Amino acid sequence: MDNYNRFAAFYKTASLWNDNLCGLRIFKLSQFKFDLDLDAKESLELPAIPHGTLLGKRAEYFFKFCVEQSTNYELVTHNLQIFKGKVTLGELDYILQDLKTGKLLHIELVYKFYIYDPNHTEAKIAKNDPIKIELARYVGPNRRDNLLFKLNRLHAHQLPLLYTEQAMEALEPWHVDVNEIKQQVCFLAHVFIPRELWQHDFPYINKQSIAGYYVGFSAFAKADTTNTYYAPEKHAWKMQAHALDTSCTFAEIVELTQQSLARGFAPLLWMHLPDGSFERFFVIKDS
Repeated sequence: MDNYNRFAAFYKTASLWNDNLCGLRIFKLSQFKFDLDLDAKESLELPAIPHGTLLGKRAEYFFKFCVEQSTNYELVTHNLQIFKGKVTLGELDYILQDLKTGKLLHIELVYKFYIYDPNHTEAKIAKNDPIKIELARYVGPNRRDNLLFKLNRLHAHQLPLLYTEQAMEALEPWHVDVNEIKQQVCFLAHVFIPRELWQHDFPYINKQSIAGYYVGFSAFAKADTTNTYYAPEKHAWKMQAHALDTSCTFAEIVELTQQSLARGFAPLLWMHLPDGSFERFFVIKDS
């Protein structure tokens, strides 16, 4: 799998919402303008990304590449670590300048995979707060986080970091006034839903971010088929499903899935159907 295909998959990832969600304005990759042709695979000088780089870190390389190649934004600084003495307070992902207006933007980049669990509840959410109740239903496949938690962290920590004394000091070399910087979030995501909710109305998210479905392990283990299965490595999860060098029968993929779940990781699988099409889905622990 070459670097271009990974970049193309990143660039085609949909934003999780449109415009504004809970006071967070979205920055879409489509806001970048280019003179170059992103489909011209051979002419793109993509960043060299070390082998084994985690999915989220790869996204950072590719976002930076988009800024540097764009004709309407300039990269001021990126991944700027903010310290208080020897303690790391956090990191400012990107400071960009809009070349048309001269305005500065602070962009926080998020790249996530979520499953939508209509039965998920958070004890601390008031029953009269339907928006938070709904957003908490977007959970990580391993159930270690959820969308509401991430939005709260952006509000409470990542975005306010810009206005700390330490951040202002760190930004002094660029002579910027933090009070003049607008803040946006580039929140890219793949959402997987229960199959029976395929026609469901999801009020707060961009429907283009829905990438597949998920099933519990018990239901999956009973659904014996003669289809071919693939278990892509995590760095390939964002890709369109395709044939890999190593394929599995149903019995083999059930065993691999069981082993992965026992380690605490819900696997993303690709199923190759007889008509040549693919389905992408997570297999999760039974609730």
